[in-house]
Order: sequence, then structure tokens, then C-alpha cells
Amino acid sequence: MKQEALKDQGSKIRDAKTTWSRLDDLDAQILEALSILGPRNLKEVAAKLGIPATTLRYRVKRMVSESILFFHLNPYHTNIGLKKVTVFAEANQGYEDDLLKCLTAHDYWIFLFRIYGPFEGVGGVFTIPRDSASQFENYLRSLKAQGLAQSIEAVWSTCFQGVPVTMKWYDHADSSWKFHWDEWIDEVTSIQGELPYTLAEPSDWPLKADREDLLILKELEKNGAVNLSDIARTLKMNLARLKYHYYEHILKNGVIEGYQVETYRNPFPVSEMLFFKFGFSNPESMSKFALSLLDKPFGIFMGKVLGENSLLLQAYLPKQEFRAFVAALSTLIKKGLLKNYHYYIQDMCQTWRETIPYEHFKQGRWEYDAPRYNQDIDNVAASGDKASN
Repeated sequence: MKQEALKDQGSKIRDAKTTWSRLDDLDAQILEALSILGPRNLKEVAAKLGIPATTLRYRVKRMVSESILFFHLNPYHTNIGLKKVTVFAEANQGYEDDLLKCLTAHDYWIFLFRIYGPFEGVGGVFTIPRDSASQFENYLRSLKAQGLAQSIEAVWSTCFQGVPVTMKWYDHADSSWKFHWDEWIDEVTSIQGELPYTLAEPSDWPLKADREDLLILKELEKNGAVNLSDIARTLKMNLARLKYHYYEHILKNGVIEGYQVETYRNPFPVSEMLFFKFGFSNPESMSKFALSLLDKPFGIFMGKVLGENSLLLQAYLPKQEFRAFVAALSTLIKKGLLKNYHYYIQDMCQTWRETIPYEHFKQGRWEYDAPRYNQDIDNVAASGDKASN
């Protein structure tokens, strides 16, 4: 299953390279409406835009088939007993593939990617059972001890808040999004509001789902627009029972963060995907910065780092805008609105996505096989000469 995911995501992202030339004003309006109403409410989207439902379905189908548009259901991992951690691992030179092999074999990754730039390595997002966080950190230390990784940064965070697609900074004259960095700097200074609940640190990671809930969630992760009757056929579950779990468990227990509309607004060959970690002197500055990102055309998702005034952001930027963005960050630092930042460049051709690790939920609990994961590291390290620490 993971090998299929490895091949699938990489090919879809490569297919997205010509997206910029295939979007028009109506496409942009559809993306914004889908972000607000979700992919499961196409009738409402069509009514909001005042277009025939057939036109909407045709355009959505085209954007999905041409890898312009991706629908991701984001589970609220906090309410299914899973803690989110983003890992940035610098490989010992010569051991890049071995490091990737070890991380791929770990059952709890949901997103993996190669890193390049300041170093060659592997990044990933893992959702770890709440009681196994220390075991996972031991696993990361083993990657270093066995000579596969030179350094590892593990960032424990809240669940991720998807950044919706909006018409903000959209230029109707040439049907594209522009970047107004001076305007953004002013907004960081003045913006007011409440952060989304997903960016509030949880006091607990309760388990509010059973196995059938998780099976439904993983199907919705594959396709956020799929109807419930199709899921019932796939899972060979009685439709009435499935609807009960969806409405009475999944929705009422808050195990869905939301539906993310992901699109590539700019041509793939001249753009970069990056992970930023931003540090702030106080929670007020952090909140202003986070709120300013929620309608901008470069963020994909963000999370708050646990125990810190820090944010994680995945961003997609045209290469020519990257330096302007960094200059804007420098201005924010001088104004005292940002303390520091660092970033990693994601290799979009080597990016892989997985669903929640439902296979490892048994008898009402998550099973975390720490001995096997550590043995995997030992086996990979023993397959060749170890790197020096």
C-alpha cells in the first residue's frame, strides 16, 4: 500500500507543472467557493456562484484529472489519540536512501519528502500515538546513533490548519495571483482576530474514534468528495451503519479538521515548496502572523509548535518571489514582529502521502511496535558500512 502511495503522489505533482496556464477567473472562483463550502457540497457551490451544476462538475472533474486540484480531508488527529510531529533529518552523506528507507518503513508517517538545499535529507509528518512520543524520539536518536542521520529536528505541533484558496491578491487582468509583500507587512502589524481552534494547544489527545470510524476517514482522505454509498460498497459496510458512524461519531466527535483544497497556482518548474519554522517573542505577534496567512496565495498549511511561540508553515512560492518573501521576513524582524526563522526546501518530485495508519488500530487502541522500528534501523545500518557519527 505504501509503495502505491509513493508512486502516485510523485507522478501527480509532476503533472501539475502546467497548472498556471489552465486556470481562469471562474476556476479561481470555484476554488474559493470549494474552500469555503467543501467538496461535499457541490450544489451549494454552484448556487453560490450562480452557475449550472453541470458546469461546476465539469470544471472540478477537469481540474482533478489534470492534477490542478487536490481534495484532502484533514483528520483532526488530536481527537483520535495521535500527536503530530514534523521531522527534518539531515542524512549522513552517502546514506540518503538508507535514511529514507528507514522512515518509509515506519508505520506512522502520513507525509514524506526529500529535502535539499542546506543539506540532503528526508522530511516527514508523523502522527504518533499519544503514549508513544518518547519511544518515537528514541527511534529518531537511533537513526543518528546508527550513522544514518547527521542531525534531526523533530517539531511537535498542533494539528495543521489548511490555508484556504481565496481571491485575495488575485489579478483579474491576467488571471493570476500577484504578491503584494508591502501590503502583507502592514497587515501583520494591524490584523486582529481569533486563531482557528486547530492552532490552540490541546490539553489532551483523547481517543474519540473506533475502527469503523477510521476506515471511513481513510476513504475520505483518498477522495474528500466521494459519496457515502460508494464508501459503503468499498468497505462492504451496511450503508445505514456507515451513516450512523459518519454523523453520530465522526462529525459529532470532531475528528475532521476540515477539507483542504490544494492547488498549484504557479508553474511547477519555476516554483519551490518549502517548510518554514517561524519563532516569535510573544503569543500576540505569533497570532497576528498566523492570521495574516489565512487568505494568502502561498501558504498550504500551518501548525503551532507545542510549548513555543512558533509556527510551522508549508509554502509554495514562485522562485522569483522567494527572495521578496525573505526580504519581507527581514523587515518583520526589524519591526519586532518576528524573532527568527529557518526553512527546508521540499523536493516535489520525491513527495509521498499516506492515510491515517488505521491498520495499527486494534482492540480499541493504537499499537506502536517500537522494537520492530528499531530493528529496521539496525538491519539497514548492517546492510552496508556504517557512516561515522
